[in-house]
Amino acid sequence: MSKLGFLTALTAIIGALTFATFSSSARAEDDAAAGPCKRTDFKTELVKAACTKGGQKEAKDAMKKFAKDNKIKSCNQCHAKLAPNYELKDDAFAQFQKLGGK
Repeated sequence: MSKLGFLTALTAIIGALTFATFSSSARAEDDAAAGPCKRTDFKTELVKAACTKGGQKEAKDAMKKFAKDNKIKSCNQCHAKLAPNYELKDDAFAQFQKLGGK
C-alpha cells in the first residue's frame, strides 16, 4: 500500500513540474512574440522611449510600472481595448499628464 502512495505522490510532483515548465516557457514565447510597438505616433516620452528600447513588451512593462507608482488599479482606466493595439480612451493622455507623465 505504501508503494502505491509513493507512486501517486511522485506522479503528482512530476506532473506539477511539467505543467510549470511548459507554462513559463509559453509565457516567455508570448513576451518574445510581442515584437515592435503597434503605435507609431507617440504622445508620451515614456512610451516612445520604451518602444524604441524594447518594443511592445518594454512599453507594457514601463506602463505597468507607471500605473503601480501612481496607484492605477486597472489598465482599463486609460485603455478602451488592450492587446494587440492598446487603444486609448479619449481622456487617457489628460489622465497621464495629470499624474505627472511627460
